Amino acid sequence: AMTKQHIYFVRYGLTKYPLVEDTGPYDSPLHPIDGYEHGIAIARRLAAMPTPPDVVYSSSLHRAVSTSQLIVHALGKTSNSIRVEDGLIEWLTPSLTVEPDGTRLQPRSVQQLVDMTFTEIDQGYQSVNPIVTGPSSTGAPYFFESEDYLMIRAKVTMQRILEHANGENICIVSHTPCAQAMALYLEGAASIEESNIGPWPLGGVTMFTKESDNGGWKLEMYAETSHMPGEYKNGLKEWSLPCLTKK
Repeated sequence: AMTKQHIYFVRYGLTKYPLVEDTGPYDSPLHPIDGYEHGIAIARRLAAMPTPPDVVYSSSLHRAVSTSQLIVHALGKTSNSIRVEDGLIEWLTPSLTVEPDGTRLQPRSVQQLVDMTFTEIDQGYQSVNPIVTGPSSTGAPYFFESEDYLMIRAKVTMQRILEHANGENICIVSHTPCAQAMALYLEGAASIEESNIGPWPLGGVTMFTKESDNGGWKLEMYAETSHMPGEYKNGLKEWSLPCLTKK
């Protein structure tokens, strides 16, 4: 019998500096107390699942990589267990990447992250959907993507990650716009109106499973926060793609 494949999507916990659209900061570290407490809660939740992830694919932004680091330690996988993937970067739209003085988000390289002691990163992994300069039609991330294009980027990234993972159970640590777009693709609802994808709070964990090679993906858990401490258990600081808020 085919074993089920699992995909977990994680939204990190509280950041040190709240992201204000059109203002920044866009690459805040986790909050040194709460953000790490949240990350540990997320990591414990994943490690306690009947089928925990084998490996983590992460955005290169600080809050994502820190959360990924906590996850792989809870899983007992401390080397070559984080695959930094360009295709999981924040939605590259001005309101989430450009400061008032025009300074644009500069994602760190893998080497810079390793130098920051994120030594769990698999340095042999090459992004399956690298960032490109200027408009693309292939699904590569670029400054500045429309919401419709983000959907294409998320689909291409998801397809290529699944191909690369080759049946592994995976955890994806990204940002709500990209994660929601990927979840919409896997869910395959006929329309936004029929979708079960909704607001995604801090620390929310989503799980899809698939029974066989040709079966479809099944949404088994969406933006679940019962593992989070205190009031965050109820789901705080939700975010949604514009297309989902129009439902």
